[in-house]
Amino acid sequence: MDDAVDALLAALRLPGDAGRSARAEVAHAGAEVGVGERERLRAEVVVALGSSLLPTDRLLARWLLQQEIAAHEARGHGASEALYTLVAAVARFAQPDDALLLWRARQATPETRAGVDVEQLGRAGLVPTRAALERAAAQTDAHAADAHDARQALRWLDEGAAAGAFDDLPEYFLWADERFGLTISGPT
Repeated sequence: MDDAVDALLAALRLPGDAGRSARAEVAHAGAEVGVGERERLRAEVVVALGSSLLPTDRLLARWLLQQEIAAHEARGHGASEALYTLVAAVARFAQPDDALLLWRARQATPETRAGVDVEQLGRAGLVPTRAALERAAAQTDAHAADAHDARQALRWLDEGAAAGAFDDLPEYFLWADERFGLTISGPT
């Protein structure tokens, strides 16, 4: 991998000001000037992240996925390898509370609605994922958007289960890790 990309990924992994400065280089939000360059850098960082995923990378993977979702929503169409790789990376951490973020990645564009696999919700286990989505669906007032999204994600989960999407998750996860170039450097 490119030394500059490796250095940027290392900086993104740092806490505090050093990490904030690196985030500005790849964030979706910001000045209109340089959007394409930030997107290109983000895509390169995602490849590097996927090939060296650390147990401590969950928050970084989530943040990068949020940036990709925002970029896709702003364009209104398309689906990038970076988004798909980040969906797989975030799912790899098997945290039920990430189900809503995975749903939002799926919803970003018509192409992502067709391309993000419901099986990714199964990484954390169907029962804990369902429980997390049900908790989110029960929110009111300030969390109304989360509640709406959680109900939609639950519907997607149920449709996937009815279609047999979760019948062979270990095989799916092996395929997904290989397909998206995820190499785990320690337990996740």
